[in-house]
Amino acid sequence: MYGTIFATHISMKKGFTLIELMIVVVIIGILAAIGIPNYYKLVYKAKAASVISNMHTTQMTVELKATESIYLTYFPNVESFIDRLPPNFKNPFNNLSPALQNAEENNIEGVVEYEGDSSTYKITGYGKNTDSTLLELTPATHLF
Repeated sequence: MYGTIFATHISMKKGFTLIELMIVVVIIGILAAIGIPNYYKLVYKAKAASVISNMHTTQMTVELKATESIYLTYFPNVESFIDRLPPNFKNPFNNLSPALQNAEENNIEGVVEYEGDSSTYKITGYGKNTDSTLLELTPATHLF
């Protein structure tokens, strides 16, 4: 008799309590607070690596011209070799901005700047902060 009365008063509840749900939400919030800044750092690093890749492509184009020339001369400005760059040469920070420009122009985030004459060149890359450079490339002096 007692067993049947006791069994009828116990009801099986299904679902989560409010405390359990709040704990899950807090854990997800902590993970997001850690993960989102790291994601943005990785995105920036990938864009900066793309700028450095653009600098390398520019340098290879300029050096190839010098090796094709009898006098080992470099390009004087961007306009003289921009058509030799691959079609996927884009500014990773802003697709509307140029990816390559002459050094005299204003610095733009993600741009590669070229400054050169027949005997030397300087290739400079900028990231998000245009006050400082990511990398600067110049020709090496070879003694044979």
